[in-house]
Order: sequence, then structure tokens, then C-alpha cells
Amino acid sequence: MTVHDLSPLERLLAIEECKRLMVEYGRRIDHGSAVSVADLFTEDGAWRSPTIDAVGRDQLRAFFARRDALTDRVTRHIVTNVTVDVRDADHAFGVSVAVELRDDRRADGLAVDTRPAIVGDYEDEFACVDGRWFFRERRVVVGFKRESEVLMRPTPTGTTH
Repeated sequence: MTVHDLSPLERLLAIEECKRLMVEYGRRIDHGSAVSVADLFTEDGAWRSPTIDAVGRDQLRAFFARRDALTDRVTRHIVTNVTVDVRDADHAFGVSVAVELRDDRRADGLAVDTRPAIVGDYEDEFACVDGRWFFRERRVVVGFKRESEVLMRPTPTGTTH
């Protein structure tokens, strides 16, 4: 089934489900459930950045567990300028601008550095599996970073955990 075979309502529902994934991704990371982000990906899904490739739910869980382990870290993922192109009933592609605010809590429990840590783009491939939309691949394209910002790297063994 091509995109031309979809009704306008089916197309809009697919777009909204993909947008919901984009928002849910940030909400989970920002509020202590990063490891569950793996459940937003297909079984063979991939998260790729300039320094990390995590492929498959096991690697994704291990990668996002690293974020959950940073219990003093405060982040907010802001996604804007979202475009979702539905290719057919089971595939879509999305692009968005992402801004990540990031700092560690101080003694009073608050983070204070409000400068964006990273600004860039998410390039997303979505797949619909059994009537539910998932990320098939999320690519992080970094355009800007704070001068002091260090991008997450693989562990010394070369894995993502």
C-alpha cells in the first residue's frame, strides 16, 4: 500500500503517532525512564550518533541504562520544527530540530546551567509493526555543542554499556 492508498485520516494518524514517539522519547529520558526508550524501537531498531551505534533492543537498553545511572543529571529534550513524511502504511521518515539542556544537580538539588548542551537534528525512520508505530532508526546529527561538552562514547570494550 502506497501513501496514495491511505486516506487523509490514516495519514494524519500515522503522523501523530510518529510525533508522539518523538515526544515520548524525550519525556522518558528526562524523567528517569531512559532504559524504557528501547521499547519505542523495533526489535532490530538502531540509535546512531557521531560516537555511538546501538543496534537492537539489548544494545539500546544497555545504552540508555547508562543515562539512568546518571542520577544527578538533569536534562530536557526539546524537539521542534517537526516534519513527518508517511511513505506508506508501514513506513515514515521524520526530521526535527533537537535542543538538549543538560547539567548536574547542585547541592540544593537544582541544575543551573541553562545553556543548550547540544543542538542538532534527529533524522528518524519509523516502522509500523502490528498496528503500532516504532522508531526503526534514530540518527542524531549534532550541529552545535557547548565548548566543554563531551559526547558520550562507547565503553572501553567497544560496547555501548
